[in-house]
Amino acid sequence: YETVIDNSRHILCLACAGSGKSRTLAFKIAYLIAKGESPDSIIAFTFTEKAADSIKRRVAEALRKFGLPENYIGAMFIGTLDSFCQKLLGDINAKYRQYDILDRNGLVLFLMSRFFEIGLKHGEGKYFKENILPLADAWQTMNNENICLEDIKPYDATLYNKLTKLEETLDRDGYMDFSFAIRLGVQELKKITNKADSCLAKYKYLLVDEYQDINPIQEEFIKTLAKHLDMLLGVGDDD
Repeated sequence: YETVIDNSRHILCLACAGSGKSRTLAFKIAYLIAKGESPDSIIAFTFTEKAADSIKRRVAEALRKFGLPENYIGAMFIGTLDSFCQKLLGDINAKYRQYDILDRNGLVLFLMSRFFEIGLKHGEGKYFKENILPLADAWQTMNNENICLEDIKPYDATLYNKLTKLEETLDRDGYMDFSFAIRLGVQELKKITNKADSCLAKYKYLLVDEYQDINPIQEEFIKTLAKHLDMLLGVGDDD
């Protein structure tokens, strides 16, 4: 209850599994709308699409209890950070709408199809186990851990060159994986100096479920986005 009615700019709600954290998040959304806030000013990040569907059902229940229309849910963004980032990139720069998103397997196939372009060579260990997979791991680790590409160079110039070539090739051919998409999202958000003239103009509230599971680049995205907003609510388990 205290979380729902709290008007602070930054709110952290910690509680154990099964205690009602997601329900609290849903009622916070309904409470904001009951106070007169526009549904399209609200962003809620969930860890999976399945979790997003669950939150939407809980928000619908909360809206009913407030005597508000359930179709307000359609105006909010409730979904994964990945999908919001993809939408945001398209709103910021239309070229990103043409990009295809690669999952882990897609990234591996991309590396296999551009083996020589990226600087991989036969004879340097086993083709798949010692070339393709380690580079895919290095790429996603670099992005997920929010490590600057230039910081890799002093430690491993060969890896730096391969990762640089991979980034150039992905961008040239119109592809990105989720880790790269979030990294690009952070870069684009940091370019925004006037919220009123940007694609963020309508957004005011950001709520994040399962906050304990976010990685460093997701946290950087949330932190950068929240600077432009009126409220950030993190809900999670401290265990």
